[in-house]
Amino acid sequence: MQQDYLKQLYLLQLADTALPIGATAHSFGLETLVADGQLTAAQLPSFFADYIMEVGRSESLFCRVAHRLSQVQPETTFEAGWLALNSRMSALKLARESRVASAMLGKRLLQLVYSLEPYPRLALALQAAAGIEPHHAPAFGLVGGVLAVDEELTVLAYLQQSVAALISVCQRLLPLGQKQAVQLLWQIKPTILAAAAEGQDADLEGPAAYTCTPLLDLAGMRHPDLPTRLFIS
Repeated sequence: MQQDYLKQLYLLQLADTALPIGATAHSFGLETLVADGQLTAAQLPSFFADYIMEVGRSESLFCRVAHRLSQVQPETTFEAGWLALNSRMSALKLARESRVASAMLGKRLLQLVYSLEPYPRLALALQAAAGIEPHHAPAFGLVGGVLAVDEELTVLAYLQQSVAALISVCQRLLPLGQKQAVQLLWQIKPTILAAAAEGQDADLEGPAAYTCTPLLDLAGMRHPDLPTRLFIS
């Protein structure tokens, strides 16, 4: 029982948006949408519901697959699967800035956790990452698997952290107070559960693996052209 509690404490720390991997420095295209007037505070509930069921659903699937991959033997099979998983995710992220941001967060997460607990599988993932971008969602799933944290809790924690970080972004871009932000995150939790459930079969060829987010993709591509920027992506 104590060991289970310890794993949950690890997960709580890793799912904190204040984890020093740089998550709060990225808007993943939201800054462009706000600058263009295409996203307002009043639209956030519907926007995040759609976001979770598109981007969140896909990323939770990759997180889940990586969690299962963490236990795969031998190491060569794991390495091949890890590279293929991250290559596939790179292909799905059309905007360069968002793709680089996801890879930056993934690499920093792996490095941070390895500095705390030097698991050999994390070292192997980092070594393999020399030739590929280790994205945030798979990295979070891999860490959860290596730490033997429950798969479903790992996936839900990843989604919670990702959405909470973006809501924090919106607080800096829009007239969104702390109470409103807390209420928003509270209300969308059933949507987080629904998005995670759609990828329980871990089928990378199924509908949960794919997204249709042209507005976000274009906003991410246009982000470098903003006259002033608060965020890297």
